[in-house]
Amino acid sequence: MQKSTNTDSLSVAKRDAFSVVKASGENILKYLQGQLTQDVSKLSDKQAIYSVILNPQGKAISDLYLLLTQKKEGWAEVMFLCPSEFALNLVERLRMFAMGYDLRIGKVPSWQVVSVQGEEVDDVLRAHHLPVPSHASLAAAEQGGVCALRMKESKHDGVWLIGADLPLSCNTDESEAERGRILQGTPFLGVDWDIKLHPLNANLIERNGVDFDKGCYVGQEVTSRMQWRGGIKKKLYRVQLEEAVSMPCAVYTTVKVGEITSLVMDDSGQYIGIALLPIEVVESKKSLATSEGDSIVILGVCGE
Repeated sequence: MQKSTNTDSLSVAKRDAFSVVKASGENILKYLQGQLTQDVSKLSDKQAIYSVILNPQGKAISDLYLLLTQKKEGWAEVMFLCPSEFALNLVERLRMFAMGYDLRIGKVPSWQVVSVQGEEVDDVLRAHHLPVPSHASLAAAEQGGVCALRMKESKHDGVWLIGADLPLSCNTDESEAERGRILQGTPFLGVDWDIKLHPLNANLIERNGVDFDKGCYVGQEVTSRMQWRGGIKKKLYRVQLEEAVSMPCAVYTTVKVGEITSLVMDDSGQYIGIALLPIEVVESKKSLATSEGDSIVILGVCGE
């Protein structure tokens, strides 16, 4: 059977929740190695990384996906995809410690992020002469001034396209992409966790966003101390409920122990969400419920 080459078979949604920041200059990868929690040497033109940038106290300025868009000897250009709410904070923070480096750093308002999700996503991208990343986690590709990042936000496969003039027309509201994100159990900074929470408590390890052997970076001391001294007390979990509740929703044993931060209905009518809960409470298998007494089932750790 011939596969579809039009977007009717796909969900295409603009992701205004994310902004594009670009940075370029001499030795920029060396600079970023001292700023990000993940090892920048893992970055390539075919592989993006997930990471967080911290302040000296170890709190998040923003989390981000980092893509390498150009590279030549001693010089490179990179692209950050970060929550729009934190984009300007990210730019300011990157500039703050860049003394001694000749770098250009700024938000790119003309570039957009579009989520393309569906079973035939690769065929449709090829038919429109768009880049097709491999199926590795956070695989990246570039073609004709458009970048692509393998990003699953549906029960099928998915890609984020990043560029100024994308040829695919959106046919789905962003709320549907958000629904997919929640069903996949992918936390979002500003919704499922905030900058007051150390990223290790927001599943930075499970999401492969930190490297404990990479060397020094801003906020490393606090991060390492939490890891090696048992400072990780909470995690984000995928949960299931039978009834809808308003967000955020407190989670109780006999007392309040956490909260559900995101919740959507899946295709079977069950409600799937993300909850921030104490690890000890979850591992003790204590009964969890909402304030109305509705039972909460733990499905797993977000990112695993």
